[in-house]
Amino acid sequence: MKSGNRWWLMILTGSIGWCTTVEGSESSVVIRPVAVVAPDGSICEQMAVVIHSDGTIAAVIPADQADPALTTVHAAAGSVLTPGLHDLFGALGCGQDALLAGTVLFDSQLDAAAAFDPTTGALDQAARHGVLYTTVAAVPSGIRNGSSATFLCKSAATAHTVAAGRPMYALADSVLQSSREPTSRSAMVSLWKDYIVEGAGKNRDPGILFCPDAIDFRQSLSLRWKSLPVLVHQGDARSPVERLAGKGALMVVGPFLENGNPAAVATAVRAARTGTELAFRGGLPAAPANHLRGSAAIAVAAGLDGDAARRALFSNPARVVVGEGIGVIEPGARADLVLFSADPIDPAARVLQVWRGGQQMGMKTNGSIRELGGIR
Repeated sequence: MKSGNRWWLMILTGSIGWCTTVEGSESSVVIRPVAVVAPDGSICEQMAVVIHSDGTIAAVIPADQADPALTTVHAAAGSVLTPGLHDLFGALGCGQDALLAGTVLFDSQLDAAAAFDPTTGALDQAARHGVLYTTVAAVPSGIRNGSSATFLCKSAATAHTVAAGRPMYALADSVLQSSREPTSRSAMVSLWKDYIVEGAGKNRDPGILFCPDAIDFRQSLSLRWKSLPVLVHQGDARSPVERLAGKGALMVVGPFLENGNPAAVATAVRAARTGTELAFRGGLPAAPANHLRGSAAIAVAAGLDGDAARRALFSNPARVVVGEGIGVIEPGARADLVLFSADPIDPAARVLQVWRGGQQMGMKTNGSIRELGGIR
């Protein structure tokens, strides 16, 4: 076990007294011995994760402390247990047309959840590749574009929401339309300044801001935010990400693809070196099924720290949507888990098993990363 994980282990093992009562439950399951991705992105070796019958995680403890009477899932040598992957701002579960915003510049009523179809089989297909959450939002054609919606990837008659919606904003060329104001970038920035002043005395959620290009990013940072929003930024060498130093910023980047834009990858790595936390953007169902881990592998090859890459895959997407009990493996969290054959940022790692709410999912494939059926 890495020494950097001792603080995490101390917190988790502090719950053992509480866990003792549930470890005796015949319906509890333990996965062991297994390496576990900690909330800080590091990997703890030789651990056991106890799943309570209510679908939550009861304990994360050293493997040799697990109750041998529990039903045991024996993890393969070298395997790594992670939270579910999270497809941020793709269109998984939605038709592209259903995510189009209207003509209202400040639309607080638009709810991306209305476009979500929980019955689509693509949700189960994504889950078999380790993607257990999807967050959808409307196309950023206004300054305020309603609210996001986050769901468990599970094909069912009704949707399973795992996070409340957050307000979605944009400061980008996509806001500019000839048929309405603003028609110029200066007018758009002026409207933004008025909007921030109007909300200065309110406890308004700063939400999530779509600012993809360098000029969008620069003008966004020039605004007098009471609290910095989550920044969705692609960027290039002109992006002044160094200005994020010391601001506790959270930035959504990517998706990164092979033979893609190296400047966008370099921008993300530069941002991370300022202390900015990253989360990888999704792209399902249009993107390859393994695109999230592909983004991580590409970023690590460009210089991103491995722990930071794992946070960008798991815990930070949950922070983006303010999801409680998702994105981490710790007592009380949802038991939405993926067992990989190796470190998930290794492109060769395979999905061995998946649990949603503590329920082991039937794997119709051999666990290898494949493309979603009928989709690139």
